[in-house]
Amino acid sequence: MDDEIGSVMMNVEEELVMPVIPVRPNNAIPIAIGIILILGSLTGALLSASMAISLQIDDSFREQAGYTDEMNATLDMLQDSGLGITLSVIYGTMSLALMVGGVLLLRKNPVGVKISVFGSSMFLLAALVQVVWSYAIAEDYGIEFSFGVDLVFTFACGAFCIALPLLTVLIPEARAALYREHVSLKLPEEE
Repeated sequence: MDDEIGSVMMNVEEELVMPVIPVRPNNAIPIAIGIILILGSLTGALLSASMAISLQIDDSFREQAGYTDEMNATLDMLQDSGLGITLSVIYGTMSLALMVGGVLLLRKNPVGVKISVFGSSMFLLAALVQVVWSYAIAEDYGIEFSFGVDLVFTFACGAFCIALPLLTVLIPEARAALYREHVSLKLPEEE
């Protein structure tokens, strides 16, 4: 390009090049997320155990504990319809997957992200199964079922649980620690 600007002649186009900025691996991110997932797996184990225990409650215990009619109807619904068993299995699967995924993230193994996302999606599946199943059969047991704040809270918690292990892939420092690869903040080449 031969343009004259004042008394200066420019024969070659100058190009500014952004320097490559290496990203240092931050091992704390996968470890912190792994610990949170392990704690979440313990919560899932408690949910699974509570569903399994609710299946064992018999009529004599209900009388001794002074259960109300609504509490008895809810327990009957969980025991008779199979909802309690289904939720116990789903929560148990969730708990196991989150525990394994959390341990793998502690060890900085990228497979832990996939297993953790699977476990977190099991929580959303359990919530969906519980809502649909309860809505379908609640009237048979004389229970009024309505969608409430707990449903919104459950789905928000499930979305957070799914997003949490994905942070290790989305944050460059965590991805560098997890995949042990050279990650840099470099703009794509223009053609």
